[in-house]
Amino acid sequence: MRKIYIILFVTFLCLTINKTNAQVFTSGFETWTTTAPIKPTDWWGAKTNYSVADSTPQYTSSVHGGSFAIRIRNKTTSSKRLTTQDLSITAGTTYTITFWVRGHGLIRTGLYTGGSGTAAYIYNPTYVTVNSTTWTQQTQTVASDTNSAAAEFILAVKSTVADLEDIQVDDVNITSGVTQTVSIHDIQYATAAPYASSYAGQVVITGGIVTAVYNKGLFVQGGYGPWSGLYVYDSAHIAAAGIARGDSITITGTVSEYLTYTELGSLSGVTKVSSGNILHPAYPVTLVNATTESLEGVLVKLTNMPCVNASGSASYGEWVVYNGTDSTKTGGLLYKYTTAVVGTHYDITGAVYLAYGGVMRVEPRDANDVSISSGITENTQNNISIYPNPANAILNIANIEGVDQIKIANLLGQTISTISVSGNSVALNVNNLKSGIYFVSLLKDNSVIVTRKFIKQ
Repeated sequence: MRKIYIILFVTFLCLTINKTNAQVFTSGFETWTTTAPIKPTDWWGAKTNYSVADSTPQYTSSVHGGSFAIRIRNKTTSSKRLTTQDLSITAGTTYTITFWVRGHGLIRTGLYTGGSGTAAYIYNPTYVTVNSTTWTQQTQTVASDTNSAAAEFILAVKSTVADLEDIQVDDVNITSGVTQTVSIHDIQYATAAPYASSYAGQVVITGGIVTAVYNKGLFVQGGYGPWSGLYVYDSAHIAAAGIARGDSITITGTVSEYLTYTELGSLSGVTKVSSGNILHPAYPVTLVNATTESLEGVLVKLTNMPCVNASGSASYGEWVVYNGTDSTKTGGLLYKYTTAVVGTHYDITGAVYLAYGGVMRVEPRDANDVSISSGITENTQNNISIYPNPANAILNIANIEGVDQIKIANLLGQTISTISVSGNSVALNVNNLKSGIYFVSLLKDNSVIVTRKFIKQ
């Protein structure tokens, strides 16, 4: 039986040019060593951490194609790696890994890019659950970092069960292609439950202004309001790049869903574009709960909210406020406010995060984000108008009395232009901007009053 190799052609939309993938590696597990230990000759790279080849024996029963497949055993809940021999790669490139699998267990893909520590290993964040005697084709993507010229690609397996002869894999194919650039809005936006990102499982480049950083990740925002925020789960790359609040960054990673909370993880690159940028203003809300998908990762503000439960404040910095209809948990991740008092009204600014228990929370970043409320609710209505939208040559902005500066930024949060203004209106020449989506921020005394989105035709 002749084996069929499938070359994937992935069309990248959004802001990239279509490009056909190039084949990097293909393996049908057809060639094995002839003396003990018996191993597939194109696998068992240096970073394979199986102790004996018996854990990855040759498999011959009803294989997917050709004469052989491989059976991978690992009954523990900690994954073990089967890696390819060293392969040449291109730094910053996305690799698509397709393989056929059956059996019973969990499997995912990744690559080792050299060096030591967790940053040297880049995995797709999602394990494929396998529990069938039928061969199924799976596809995952990983992106190389910005330094490596060689890598070992990984099949990571755990929790295999002998009832279906553990995990069997055949016909692995790896191709390279262009990494697509996607706005945070497009990563997040969804219209129907369970509101999963349409980019889940894909490697993308995105970016924006960092609103918060802590030891396991950061929050980044590409605009103002709903669908503009994203939580990035990583520590090594963010620390190595020295990322801080107010930095404009571009990041390459894999989009995933954790309990329906959209995240970017398995980072392969973080670039600091600039520092000291003005943050998008906090979006005013009255409630953040598990159904508020559009606010994931967004910097928000709760105003004049009474504390109704302070039992976790002193120990963990966690407490609960109530808006008259429902409650919102706050604190404990980025900053611990330990003196919350039941009955006291607070103004709270923070990033929206899905904490343990699967409940959305507002996470203050420091002491400046929590204050006792004056009892006066902010007036969120403003009369500023921006037209026409979409705009071709001129963008008019009216009712801006008091505004002294206007900034235009792209989808990655990078400032395109800064304009000093005075008076009640202004006509901006946007003729030289490329077609696409932009954000215009109005500032007074270096503080953002409002940010709006507009389209340049």
